[in-house]
Amino acid sequence: MTMYSADDLRDILSSVPAPSLVGVGDNVLDCYVHEDLAYPGGNALNVAVYSRLFFGGGAGFVGIMGDDRFAVHLQEVLDDIGVDRSRVRVARGANGMAFVELDDDGDRVFVGSNRGGVQAELRLRMSEADTAYLAEYARVHTSVYSSIEAELPAIAERGTAVSFDYSNDAASDIVRATARHVDVGFFSGGALSDAEVDALAAFALDSGMASVVITLGSRGARAFEAGAAHAVGVMPVDAVDALGAGDAFITGFLAARASDADIQRSLEIASTTGALACTLRGAFGYPVRGGDDARAQLLRRYRKA
Repeated sequence: MTMYSADDLRDILSSVPAPSLVGVGDNVLDCYVHEDLAYPGGNALNVAVYSRLFFGGGAGFVGIMGDDRFAVHLQEVLDDIGVDRSRVRVARGANGMAFVELDDDGDRVFVGSNRGGVQAELRLRMSEADTAYLAEYARVHTSVYSSIEAELPAIAERGTAVSFDYSNDAASDIVRATARHVDVGFFSGGALSDAEVDALAAFALDSGMASVVITLGSRGARAFEAGAAHAVGVMPVDAVDALGAGDAFITGFLAARASDADIQRSLEIASTTGALACTLRGAFGYPVRGGDDARAQLLRRYRKA
């Protein structure tokens, strides 16, 4: 079995034209309890960052951030990478933070959060200036954690392609209500059987989605369009950290589709970006010290930390 290096993966990606993408919605700091380090993350933010880091594309991010030192770090990271944040809202309070630790097998698992920080009390609302800004990009990417479902019709009506990460948390009514505005929907299906994957894809397509991609963890991923299904495996890589791999997979698929690649080629590029993310610490690096002010944010526990 061929083991790919980060340079090998970047060489593969070098043939993909730079995409144009803006992420809208969720952003967090992933605080690694065992390292006392906090890494930038969040699905919508990660996809914008990976689009810039892996493909050199024009990228922006729109969301709500706090005014603590973690939010300031996040803003500085976006500036350093070259992701435009001119439409980011800053609110008084803590930025969203999630807590990660190692399980008995050495895998990183989410163990708690600060309940979203300021994003839990505020909801992103698109102004005319916002929708005009989004229309400057070829694609808007958002997620079930971003709570902008009501804004999707206005975004789609301007002709900008919309992709949506439903993860494994979206209720069927959310899928049904948003599908007709979404050209590519992404789902996490690692716990699903093959029959359940087929049923989920059929439901999303029947609801009006143009393409459906379901990631399956170590089983790779499958993609569906009307009358066709495709699959891809996982690319072997000396992994440092798998956090963010799913978001990087999404980014690769969207970048390839933007270059008119067919769905199978898009899956292969997605597998490449997912593997490349695994060579980076955190989602994409750029840690900041956690400290007591990070630990004080652990307000909701998912399991014993």
